[in-house]
Amino acid sequence: MNKKIIFSGGGTGGHIFPAINLMKHFFDKEYKVILVTDNRGNNFIKNYSEFKSYILRTGTPTNKNLFKKFFSYFLIFYSIVRSILILKKEKPNLIFGFGGYVSFPISFVSRFFNLPLVIYENNMVLGRTNKYLSSFSKKILLAKKITKNFPEKYKSKTYEVGSILNKNIINSSSFKGKNDKRKFSILVLGGSQGAEIFGRVIPTVVKMIKDAGYEIEINQQCTIGQKNSLIDFYKKNNIKNYVFEFDKNILKLILPSNIAITRCGASTTAELVHTFTPFIAVPLPNSIDNHQYLNAKYYENKGCCWLLEQNNFNTKNLFNLIMETMKNENKLENIRKNMKKNYNKNVYSNIENEIKEFI
Repeated sequence: MNKKIIFSGGGTGGHIFPAINLMKHFFDKEYKVILVTDNRGNNFIKNYSEFKSYILRTGTPTNKNLFKKFFSYFLIFYSIVRSILILKKEKPNLIFGFGGYVSFPISFVSRFFNLPLVIYENNMVLGRTNKYLSSFSKKILLAKKITKNFPEKYKSKTYEVGSILNKNIINSSSFKGKNDKRKFSILVLGGSQGAEIFGRVIPTVVKMIKDAGYEIEINQQCTIGQKNSLIDFYKKNNIKNYVFEFDKNILKLILPSNIAITRCGASTTAELVHTFTPFIAVPLPNSIDNHQYLNAKYYENKGCCWLLEQNNFNTKNLFNLIMETMKNENKLENIRKNMKKNYNKNVYSNIENEIKEFI
């Protein structure tokens, strides 16, 4: 009988994409894989008909009024009951939690079934759900070593395995050479929900670069409401562009890019590093536990990006930074060399080694 693993995570792409990538890996190795997620997470696996999934509704009781807090506790209780029924029916060999509030119920219930729980943290700070689950998880796997505010008592069961990226990205890495000085391609990534401020600042900067005599191309992720106005602006100014809300084949956009401007989700920044694409990191100011800033700071310290906080993200600063990189090709080349030092393609074998004692 094939071994069975339940994966749980949801909410943002930073939780669900690593789960899907790892599910595909173990599915190819003939494991039975199941995803427990929320509605948002379930939308990401619509193209994977071979994956069985369960949808849970849950939430957080923090920062809410009394009624909403009570309703959140009710949803959590209901999700715990459903999780009990799921585990009784599926009888998995292992639970793999990826964070997000939806991963809590089934991970929590695993302890009553004496099932091994392994959790994975993608960010540079231990998420709130994972922090709670750490006390009874068998192992805590990290994308990168967490150096701040990590509980000392859990370090003996903590292992750095690397970022769980799509295998196409891991296997496609090629060290980019020098670029045509007069032609420049910019990729803008706003995260799974886009970045409204990017749509206000970047078009003006792109036009300024074009007016300075450079052939410029822009591939820009945006919010729904900005799409038409961005397309019209670039068309009016004769700037080659591709404006999108979401693209499932992001690799085809990353590889030819000279530089990216991006929010700082763990998966997105790791993808840029693995494809040797220099980037300007603009952390989301209100990200939970400031995890986007910590992600960006990690790569800035390793010489893999430029960090530009949102309060300094304006046309003048962005234009000057991009022009500096365009005029001095060594700056981009040095970033790529630093990225090559941080490249790690062994994440899947690392994870297999860490969980083999449980399954």
